[in-house]
Amino acid sequence: MNALPEKNDLTESRQKPFRQCKDCPLTPSRTKTAAKVGMVATLGASAASGLLKFKGAKPLHLWASFAFIGFTALHWAVSTRPQRKTR
Repeated sequence: MNALPEKNDLTESRQKPFRQCKDCPLTPSRTKTAAKVGMVATLGASAASGLLKFKGAKPLHLWASFAFIGFTALHWAVSTRPQRKTR
């Protein structure tokens, strides 16, 4: 019994191809990696500014939190969702 669905022409034709502009150097995998790195960096900055007490901690915490939400939205937009098999 195989848990993974078999590939056939019907499932491959339903997926939309990734449309990319000519001059854009970012591929979906690079964009996803950049979003992950950005999420880790902004989460670290938010945690550090929440724990440490210094003059610019509050604005840094606020902007790092907004940036984390932005990187999360970018990661969600680039991620491919698995196709559900209709019964």
